Amino acid sequence: MNYTDKMEQEARLMGRLASWMERHGQILYDRQQSNAYTGVRIREIAWRGRTYRIIDVDGMTCRIERL
Repeated sequence: MNYTDKMEQEARLMGRLASWMERHGQILYDRQQSNAYTGVRIREIAWRGRTYRIIDVDGMTCRIERL
């Protein structure tokens, strides 16, 4: 497995985790902004007693951070 495969696998797993959290948690904040070049979506989700921020860029989950 090379570096590109590892990055793709990480992106896939992060996207699945984000969708799981969205389905089973409570959405506190959801905002989407875009321009001619890119689109950004920021969500804050309460899941299992904690609040998380999920950042998507062009439909791909880039970051999941605990607040």
